[in-house]
Amino acid sequence: MTFLQRTRTKALLGWLLVGLAVTACSTEAPAPATTATSPTAPVLQPGKPGQPNASLSGSAALPSRTGSPKAADVRFMQDMIVHHAQAIVMVSLVRDHLTDTQVRSLAARIADEQRPEIDAMAKWLRAKGESVPPQASKPEFGSGSHDHDGMPGMATDAQLRQLKDVRGVEADRLWLTLMTAHHQGALTMVIDQHRHGTDDVVTQLGDEIHVTQSVQIGYMREMLDRLA
Repeated sequence: MTFLQRTRTKALLGWLLVGLAVTACSTEAPAPATTATSPTAPVLQPGKPGQPNASLSGSAALPSRTGSPKAADVRFMQDMIVHHAQAIVMVSLVRDHLTDTQVRSLAARIADEQRPEIDAMAKWLRAKGESVPPQASKPEFGSGSHDHDGMPGMATDAQLRQLKDVRGVEADRLWLTLMTAHHQGALTMVIDQHRHGTDDVVTQLGDEIHVTQSVQIGYMREMLDRLA
């Protein structure tokens, strides 16, 4: 398993499991009720299907922050759905025209990774009673720049039309160029959420997006150099 695959696996498992209820377990006599878990009290974390439960202690046993998310957290999830949706559109426009094996493989991987992330972000928004962008179910909806002015890294209408029409190695180069800028825009969005948001689940998702897309930016730059 490659580094990127290990990162993606940890990402999806890690942030989706955050917020699960934990049950304190101890053989000692019951202690007086408190409003927070003691850093030294062990707690039981339910294991995945077919695996044993884990006993956590110390900072790992402390509960995640709860309550209503800040506007920055909601905006990040909504905007990242739109951002991911355009990435899927960019793959669909050019997939049949890519000529380089590595470029085709990365394009397919990005689309396959970002679809379930969109679903998870939409689920989080619904659980918080927040609106879900239509791109969650229809990625091509409003994929042009007129529907997301100011969102970093998004391709313009003209760039999307060019991507649809380009052929040969130029398709590989253009897609890599546009997707590199697109990923860099996502990193900017993550940094903004870290500055202004507070929700643990959203922050952890942002961390994993930052790691994964930073690695993919490196891959795409190497491919561009090779295809130059």
